[in-house]
Amino acid sequence: MTTGMGKRLTVSDKLLLAARDLDVDGARTFTAEDLVVAAWRRFPRAFGLRGYNDEDGVPLYPDSNRVFAEIMGSKPVRKRGFLVKVGRKTYGLTASGREVTSELALGMGSDHDAISAQASGKDTLPREIVAKLQRLLKCRAVERTQQGELQRITFHDACVFWGITPGSTSIELEGALAEVKSIIEHTAAAVHSGASELHTGRGDLSQSTTDLLRAVHSHLQDRFSSELAVIRQRTDQRKA
Repeated sequence: MTTGMGKRLTVSDKLLLAARDLDVDGARTFTAEDLVVAAWRRFPRAFGLRGYNDEDGVPLYPDSNRVFAEIMGSKPVRKRGFLVKVGRKTYGLTASGREVTSELALGMGSDHDAISAQASGKDTLPREIVAKLQRLLKCRAVERTQQGELQRITFHDACVFWGITPGSTSIELEGALAEVKSIIEHTAAAVHSGASELHTGRGDLSQSTTDLLRAVHSHLQDRFSSELAVIRQRTDQRKA
């Protein structure tokens, strides 16, 4: 299947669109089983159990292993920070995940809200991304960077900025880093488009906002590279 913009959907794209179905229906968090059923309903041929088809060749039942394979390990859907594990066998779309799925849905010609936003001529930020941006700007790592106290920034400060813990897994780390990067890039795009009237709680958005966050994000990765290396060696042993 291709989108209206000519993009062929990957398995990860399809799974994200299924997660978006749950999210749009009000399930901001959902179980792995919820996602299994949603993925099968939306894309039965991709997520259906082989060998049990109807007369048209469409799988009658979902294949849970097909979905679990995409939300565990080093698959793109979590490594790129679009889907986050929030509890035992419980997941949710991240702010960047909602942004990506809106773009996918727009490409399929089914996202009227995104179409309206695009028609307005401004690259505005969804509320979820604004909330995430506000949280980043309030972090101690940002405050100490602004005050020129870089040496006082601790690894705990860095973990809070990224939304991880020292005990996070490699996949959780990579997902968190990807999401922070996505938030910064979406903010930069909004600033470039002239959407500077969006408030962050610390003034309007500006180029200096994104420059500051990029600097903090980069500095923390360099400063705590050894600590991050330890986390990257830790595989995700938890069950879906």
